[in-house]
Amino acid sequence: MKWSILALLATSCIASHVNLDKKSSCIGIQYDFGDNGGANDTRADAVKAAYVDAWNDYADHAFGFDGYNPLTKTGTTGSGGWGLIIIDGFDTAVIMGLKDIADRQLQHIASQNFNVSTDPQIDEFDTIIRLIGGLLSSYDLITSQLVPFAGDYNQTQVAKLLDGAKTLADFLSPVFSSPTGLPYFWINTTTRVPSEGFFQNTATFGTVILEYHRLSDLTGDETYRNQADRAEAWLLNPQPAPVYPSLVGSQVNIDSGQFENENAGWQSGVDSFFEYLIKSVVYDDTQQYAGEYQSFWTTAVESTQQHLAVHPYNHSELTFINILNNTGYPTDEMDDYSCFAGGNWLLGEHTCHALYNSTASGLNPLAIGWYDAETNLAYEAKYNNDSSEAAVARANADEWGYFIRYDDYGALYTLYPEPIESMFYAWRITGDEKWRDYNWEVFQAQQRDGKRPPVTMSSLFNVSMPNGGDQYPDIPSYYFAETLKYLYLTFADTDLVRLDAFVFNTEAHPMRVQKGTCAAAESS
Repeated sequence: MKWSILALLATSCIASHVNLDKKSSCIGIQYDFGDNGGANDTRADAVKAAYVDAWNDYADHAFGFDGYNPLTKTGTTGSGGWGLIIIDGFDTAVIMGLKDIADRQLQHIASQNFNVSTDPQIDEFDTIIRLIGGLLSSYDLITSQLVPFAGDYNQTQVAKLLDGAKTLADFLSPVFSSPTGLPYFWINTTTRVPSEGFFQNTATFGTVILEYHRLSDLTGDETYRNQADRAEAWLLNPQPAPVYPSLVGSQVNIDSGQFENENAGWQSGVDSFFEYLIKSVVYDDTQQYAGEYQSFWTTAVESTQQHLAVHPYNHSELTFINILNNTGYPTDEMDDYSCFAGGNWLLGEHTCHALYNSTASGLNPLAIGWYDAETNLAYEAKYNNDSSEAAVARANADEWGYFIRYDDYGALYTLYPEPIESMFYAWRITGDEKWRDYNWEVFQAQQRDGKRPPVTMSSLFNVSMPNGGDQYPDIPSYYFAETLKYLYLTFADTDLVRLDAFVFNTEAHPMRVQKGTCAAAESS
């Protein structure tokens, strides 16, 4: 469904040729909710309470650690040692007005030396979207004065948010030293030497421009923008040409810039590349490559309509976004990340929401497959034979239109944000209450109908079981950064983090829009 949102962003903001000199002529992205603000305080407070519960559990047992195992009450490392959960979830606490929690988080962040890591290596992708993105977002939100208590934070500590983002970007700078400028994935935190590798997925290359453009605008240093745009150029001029226009594969050779497969789609490994093309234009439609970014993304949407959007056998009410295999052949499979795409024309209205409705837990699976509308066959032969596994898949597909790919950990639920995010956008753009109701259903299912064991919150092993089955020993940082933020903003006053004023990175970190929107006119 994020696909539908991005297209609406493009048509309502970019194609409208907003006149910033005349506020009355400005065509906004967000629905006009009028004076009531569209808030549902009871639901918003329930989501806020869920944040407080999960935060207290982490803070009581593992404050300062990057990750947290809620079953053993122990912290985990691996993301630099600067406190990933704290940095990733800080802007959510700020948005929620949880001042006491946010003060403690800000004090911790301001005390960090981002030139020194306790981990032997870190990866550029997560460091950019979670840490740099989180720091930039928090800085933008507080300095914009558009969030609760903005003027009450320690401003010296607030300034360190931007300093930290710049320090981390400089720390990562050697990853862009490849022959093409495409970033290496890992960097040794002691030697600052990147771990060279021949291939990397498209999303890790293409999910840089939004954060680095913002960092350049805030610091006045064009180094970051240039690094991001140089890497992006290889993806916008794909060699060899993809099977379908703009639907590029998922693996790129770092040294040559050549695509190594035709594994196209909107799935993990490609998803946020498409996402950032249009979001960077919403962020600033006057930037040098805005026309190229918009054109490439628009062509990808059109190609997806024509070649990837399919209905499963006997379920014309559902529309899935196909994944192509390495040679460009459709697999009749999709992962949860594809719910970021969904459909510009409400393809996701019946699809990603249906994934929640059909499971015993009310939660969506990670990986699904379906039977081809014409052949009534699945891509994988094992789902077409007489085995018990195939019988279960066929029965589920007959009832739901899809089956869960259990062997690919398809039943795992790790508090995914993608469908929640899309329904948040659908609410903010259309004003249709059903989207808020859908997200409330998701939130209630996450709470496991009030029957959760003593562990406050965790991922779950099997969405096919009531309440999701056994708890999985992890609560990801994006639960604080994305899942709860999008849920809260679905029910909070719609003037809070308006879509005309902020654009969200792929980790749900909102950054202040610069050009081409109502926000620019309203703040001038």
